[in-house]
Amino acid sequence: MVLVACPACDHRISEKAVACPSCGHPGSRQDRHAIVPILGRVAGTYVSANAVAGIILGSVMFVSAAAVLITLILSQR
Repeated sequence: MVLVACPACDHRISEKAVACPSCGHPGSRQDRHAIVPILGRVAGTYVSANAVAGIILGSVMFVSAAAVLITLILSQR
């Protein structure tokens, strides 16, 4: 495994990394069909894979909690 310096923050990352785990800057690997690099460039910003996973998980949990609350409210009528 070869480690290279991240161009944005100078941390050492794997040359096969999708993004820098420290700052989220995209790695040198260019996977055109991967979803993480596509989502990472939304609105011209760099979003790490962990941030994307957190956003998706948070959204699913919010919708689930809202559905449970709505069901409880409507069942008491």
